[in-house]
Amino acid sequence: MENQTEAGGFWACSRCTYHNRHGKTKCDMCECIRPDAKLRPLAREDATNESVLLNPEQSQKEGNQEFPITIDCDFLPRGGGISKLTNGIAKGVKGKIWSCRVCTLENPISNLFCGACNEGRPSKEKKPARPPPPKSKSETDKQFELTRKLQRQTSNKVETIREDDETKALKEWKNIVSICTEANVPFVDDSFLPNEKSLGRKSTKVKQWRRPHDIKSDAGSGVPWVVFRDPRPTDIAQGVLGNCWLLSALAVLSERPELLERVMITREVCREGAYQVRLCRSGKWEVVLVDDLLPCDAKGNLVYSQASRNQLWVPLIEKAVAKLYGSYEALVAGRAIEGLELMTGCPCESIMLKIRPGEAVDEPVDADLVWATLLSAKDAGFIMGASCGGDIDDEELFDSYKAVGLQAQHAYSVLDVRAVGQNRLVRLRNPWGRCSWTGAWSDHSDEWTPELRTTLMAHGAEEGVFWISLEHMMEYFDCVDVCKVRPSWSEVRLDGKFSCGQGELGTISILHVFQPTDVDVCLFQESNRGFSDESASLMDIMVGVYETAEGASQPRPRSHVANSPRKIRQSVGCNVFLEPGAYMLVPSAFSHWHTVQSKVAPPPYTLTVHSSQPVFIEHSPAPLHTQADALFLLCRKLGKRHEGISEVTCYYISKGMSGLIIAAENRRKDMFLQLDCNCVDSFNVVSSRGTLESHDVIRPYHRQIVILLTQLEANEGYSVSHKLRFRITNDKGTATEPARPPITTELKGLHEVLPL
Repeated sequence: MENQTEAGGFWACSRCTYHNRHGKTKCDMCECIRPDAKLRPLAREDATNESVLLNPEQSQKEGNQEFPITIDCDFLPRGGGISKLTNGIAKGVKGKIWSCRVCTLENPISNLFCGACNEGRPSKEKKPARPPPPKSKSETDKQFELTRKLQRQTSNKVETIREDDETKALKEWKNIVSICTEANVPFVDDSFLPNEKSLGRKSTKVKQWRRPHDIKSDAGSGVPWVVFRDPRPTDIAQGVLGNCWLLSALAVLSERPELLERVMITREVCREGAYQVRLCRSGKWEVVLVDDLLPCDAKGNLVYSQASRNQLWVPLIEKAVAKLYGSYEALVAGRAIEGLELMTGCPCESIMLKIRPGEAVDEPVDADLVWATLLSAKDAGFIMGASCGGDIDDEELFDSYKAVGLQAQHAYSVLDVRAVGQNRLVRLRNPWGRCSWTGAWSDHSDEWTPELRTTLMAHGAEEGVFWISLEHMMEYFDCVDVCKVRPSWSEVRLDGKFSCGQGELGTISILHVFQPTDVDVCLFQESNRGFSDESASLMDIMVGVYETAEGASQPRPRSHVANSPRKIRQSVGCNVFLEPGAYMLVPSAFSHWHTVQSKVAPPPYTLTVHSSQPVFIEHSPAPLHTQADALFLLCRKLGKRHEGISEVTCYYISKGMSGLIIAAENRRKDMFLQLDCNCVDSFNVVSSRGTLESHDVIRPYHRQIVILLTQLEANEGYSVSHKLRFRITNDKGTATEPARPPITTELKGLHEVLPL
């Protein structure tokens, strides 16, 4: 008979251990059929969907079969309920409960071990005997297993999470409004006061802060202020602040007003002046509370961004983002993809149309691949924005863009992607509603036939909206930012720490997939927006997906599945289709290893997983050689090879790596491999070994990550170069030859010579 545990109206799946609600007949996670109903303790669902225990005697026994009631705190429904459930148990056993000293879960006195972490019940009597752990299992292993049990999460529907966040936020908002109403005073946000500090620097334009009813606007005093009035991209007007990245993202989002409105939790004008905005900073959702005191000039006009027709959504979202990053001044300069991530929390990626200045050229941009990706994104219903001339700073180049009706250092919304015969066309909108492309396929060009004009411009030409060929788009535009909006998908977000080479091994995650699933994995580091000191500079980050064994106490990556690029950016990600099984997610960063920052504390990260089917994740400390194992599998799968000697291979990989990784393996039975690596001709890089030259000895049937180079300055060009000399010898004295530079204790997790 299968052991079926039920607690507070939940039943635990015997296959994946996920706790399902009482009324479910199949597991929501793996679709395993629930055991015979006769084995279920009796419970009912009340009107609020909370579980309520019935007669404790009846729920504990049925058919003379004992069923200990336990709760796994890892699987409690979002929004809590643990206190209600534990209180129900406490009443059910008439106060006979014990509190776990490890995880604090309250268990029935009949339970010998904690239902969440398996810790033994404290007792004055001798504890019941249980099988002793294997002698080979260290205290570290025990702690590792315990930590894994206590850090488990299941994914939840994106829309469910948003609705829960809004429900919680609205309770807080109503409390604030109630207090202001009783005191008969408008709300003033004391954490972001209307002063010079909130501006970021002294502004010659901002002379006062006014509430909407006191602000002058082109719409006139007869048009009432509202949060939304049928929002359109052309509503947005940029002020004196150089935050085009944010406004461009808002313009792209306003192509789908229902998505834009989800950013604002407070969607109606609040008489007390309190508003809530939901934003996703560095991969984590935050509800930002702001007042409606807005920066104005001496005449009472808005100084920063605004929306026409007396709408508040633009200045309120702008103020919330300013508060999030410390000041309005912190919003100057950025990329539209950052704004899309910030306001949607969805996975975003850039389709590169040309090589950016300073980036290593691995291979030219493939126009066919760009086109296929654009078509795929359009068919999936994703929102897209195109960056035009973002990296130019030459006045003559600006003029060349103006000559064809384009605005450099500007972002356009992508409205449509069509193939017309042999022509590949993209429809774009200038969100400012003026200036349109004047080249081939523009509104008045000769390429149009009456039939095509009827098909592709059914509503006639619009100011600021135009078609352009892919060829010309790749000439003038830098990239297309794609935001993967999928409300029906599930998501989970985890906080972790990077390895820092100072004895801190960082954290990894084990992803359990129960049915074929499309997955987007994204890794975020803390944003440096609003900070000017070097300690806040961005690191090179990467996340890899590897197959691993189910249920291993010390999991190891077994084979490479997918990886993101390694980039000096706030976020990176990869998309992969996964079959059922267990997968290790390995975040990494290396440019900080030899800095003061790594000695103070390991840098934090946020890992997000979006999936088409529900998934289950365990988050835990990384075993010692996780980084070395993962990078070696990556090099062996994707790296180029040096194979001058039989059964000896050196791998190197630089494409998409913001640097270089070199690994070597010695498959000889009784020969030692001596390896000299010289990277002194590299430029603007930092080495994980602390030097650009190294000498190592690799024993028979062993392998090693030899050296890892990382781009140092993200805004400058870099180059990598390496020369390898290797030979084999059967001189056993070679085994004692020291590595140069020495592999210190801090570097063993990455550079130690390991068995194959």
